[in-house]
Amino acid sequence: MSTAVLFDAYGTSDELYGAEVPVPVPASGEVVVRYTAIGVNPIDWKLLGGDLRDLVPMDLPGCLGVEAAGVVVDVGPGVRRFQVGDAVIRHGRPGTYRQYEAVPAAQEADEHTPQPGRFSAEQAAVLPVAAGTAYSALVQVGLRAGERLLVHGASGGVGLAAVQLARLMGAEVIGTASARHHGLLRRLGATPVAYGDGLLDQLAPLGPFDASVDCAGGPQPTETAAELVQPRARRVTVAWEPGARAGDVPHLEHVPLELASTLDLIGHSPFELPVAARFPLSQAAEALDLGRKGGLGGKIVLLPGATPTDRLHPTSPEGPRPAS
Repeated sequence: MSTAVLFDAYGTSDELYGAEVPVPVPASGEVVVRYTAIGVNPIDWKLLGGDLRDLVPMDLPGCLGVEAAGVVVDVGPGVRRFQVGDAVIRHGRPGTYRQYEAVPAAQEADEHTPQPGRFSAEQAAVLPVAAGTAYSALVQVGLRAGERLLVHGASGGVGLAAVQLARLMGAEVIGTASARHHGLLRRLGATPVAYGDGLLDQLAPLGPFDASVDCAGGPQPTETAAELVQPRARRVTVAWEPGARAGDVPHLEHVPLELASTLDLIGHSPFELPVAARFPLSQAAEALDLGRKGGLGGKIVLLPGATPTDRLHPTSPEGPRPAS
């Protein structure tokens, strides 16, 4: 048997509970993965709250989690891409808040990607949502070397990934964030600007801007993007909000196999997403609540092999290394 964190009804983190479930047996074309680290993301509490039930229907009892890192422990008939012992990154449909999972192995399913040896399990687990989303956003706005990019919400997971990937692509980056995260952005090679009144006046002298990626949402990023970046196709928001659409900022469209493409771009260049807190899988509710508060300046991971007595959270990450 193994542990999974489930919920029987949409609602708050109070709906989550641990359950003992059988270790899955792989069907044809599937592999079973034992997870070593699991990423926690805003989509998790949106799924739990029922906000996305029309876009991402889930059978109840449901299981949250759209990214994780682990090791293949069983291989179903017909699988040639992976073998037992392979380290992999899982991303895509919900279901990673568990110790073991059976997942399609085909590349076309975009569920499993080989884990590069340079990344720890924690780093691999937090790559898909943040780095994959950032990569798709930069592709959508057509970012090129030598251009100037505006990133709103640059200290969040997607924002930090966008800053680093844009720098790897040879772009100059200006990022908006709370003042306490400006040191981190400077280490990544970005020019930080504080949120608040007069943001447009602060940003205008730093332009002109060739493209913008909004990782924060809200009226201020929408208004500044529409004002500072032309044409419309060179703006994108990863925040699904009516205000952003009304402000003529296109929403993100994910590219196929975005994680594999992101890893190709990163290669052996310095790239890291800070982990702000770690929790045992049994404390998924606490991890979700901490994530909803925001402002961590890093990612949250669940560790299936840890116990509540390990007292894992929060941590104080030193921050990623510059991507230059």
